[in-house]
Amino acid sequence: MISNRLKRIASYVSKEDKIIDIGCDHALLDIYLIKNKILDKVLVSDVHEGALNAGIANIKKEKLSKKIETRLGNGMEVLSDKDDINTVLISGMGTTTILDILKNEYLKNINKLIIQSNNDHTELRTEVVKLGYKIVNEEYLVDMGKNYIIIVFEKGNEKYSKNELRYGPILIHDKAYLNFELNQCIKIKNFIPTNKWILKYRLNKEINLLKKLIKRCGE
Repeated sequence: MISNRLKRIASYVSKEDKIIDIGCDHALLDIYLIKNKILDKVLVSDVHEGALNAGIANIKKEKLSKKIETRLGNGMEVLSDKDDINTVLISGMGTTTILDILKNEYLKNINKLIIQSNNDHTELRTEVVKLGYKIVNEEYLVDMGKNYIIIVFEKGNEKYSKNELRYGPILIHDKAYLNFELNQCIKIKNFIPTNKWILKYRLNKEINLLKKLIKRCGE
């Protein structure tokens, strides 16, 4: 069994995707993709030998070594022009690490990015859009008490407003997600000392904006 988070990530994988799963950890997602006939083969990589070995053990246990190739290395550095990869899948990392991974020559061959970052989604959207991608799908979900955001990018150019980059051009219409953001802002505001008035002012602005966006969702 895999988590609902991984199942939702898998739901954005298409038959035509030729994937590298970077930071594969235990390769559970990759095994799921093959066993459910979503893909015929997957390339997985991890910078940590222990994590990759755990993945290799799981792959061998499922007798999928011929369908799931594993490589030890840092992100997209394991790829060469001989590889036929058009989709990068990264989940469970921070945005800074993800953006570092994407700073790679091979990115010119990548048409699609499926990313589940643990933080800084505004920065992720802003920087990936600058790399020549547009946002084609987003999802907010709660799994095992934790909040996750999945963003799917494809090659293309599209202009986004400041609010769309902040909350997501799709998630900005998702009431559950906006309520989550609103509650986070209120929690932070309650912990800020009264003398930090500039920070309180900024948070109040964000809270008021989120309330307006939530109201719009209900119309």
